[in-house]
Amino acid sequence: MYAIDSRGVLYLLLHGKYGWDFPHGLVHLYETDEAAALREILEETGLKVELIPAFREEIRYKYSKRGRTIYREVIYFLARASDRDVTLSKEHDAYIWANKEEALKLISRDETRAVLLKAWRKILEIEKLMEKIN
Repeated sequence: MYAIDSRGVLYLLLHGKYGWDFPHGLVHLYETDEAAALREILEETGLKVELIPAFREEIRYKYSKRGRTIYREVIYFLARASDRDVTLSKEHDAYIWANKEEALKLISRDETRAVLLKAWRKILEIEKLMEKIN
């Protein structure tokens, strides 16, 4: 998720028990991935956002929990927030609107950093198009 202000492009990161990451969560039965993304963002941040078409990145990773290996797949969408007033859910203990360099340092997984860089390129493309239209 991103927003634009006088400093440029800012990314919303949430802090939880596994470090800094973008908002994400589980897909409910009969729910599309896009609907789940919008719901999870609203639940975790209180923000209503607009999903940017033609951006969908899937990552896979594993981690250990109580001696068991957990495999996880996460699908990230690019979302633009018009409001930056975050209301955190109980799942997270902090949030930050960070520029690209700050976000790259904070994010804990290489796979997620790669998603950020792809999103950054897409945002530059979109925002340039928006400038030409306006």
